[in-house]
Amino acid sequence: MKRLWMIALAAVVLAGCGHRQLESVVTAPPGMDRQHAIAAVEQGFYEDWNNDRPQSVVVTDHYILLSDGVVSDGSSFASAVPIGTGAIAAGNSRVITREMGQRIYLSSLGEISIYEHKVKKNRFVVIIRSADGSELRKVNMRSLALAQQFAGAIAYLKAHRA
Repeated sequence: MKRLWMIALAAVVLAGCGHRQLESVVTAPPGMDRQHAIAAVEQGFYEDWNNDRPQSVVVTDHYILLSDGVVSDGSSFASAVPIGTGAIAAGNSRVITREMGQRIYLSSLGEISIYEHKVKKNRFVVIIRSADGSELRKVNMRSLALAQQFAGAIAYLKAHRA
């Protein structure tokens, strides 16, 4: 009986409940221009229904910047010496502020793939890979049309980079 349960569990795991690939090659749609591509890329990242949604998206001629916010690190030092009924104080402070996020360089983009969720209906994932095949980002979409538009826009930016 225990062996039967193990076989059933293995079958469920091997069947997978993740995603299945829909298209093997994504290309830019005919008639797309740079402004439409940028708008589609921004919309795709902002409408990501997962927790990986960036706070801001900037598309340049060379990269896509996904900002997750600003991080500030600081340190300070102060000392005071009492003099009579008052005190003399001196101190210094240093704060470093930087943008936290990810840059996706258009020159290092590889394959862009669209996957359909096996369990959830009308849920799609666009996976952006680097030229060496490593995964750069997953972007979750609510329809196939949006996934195709987003993937095509990324392909357009890659093909028409400066």
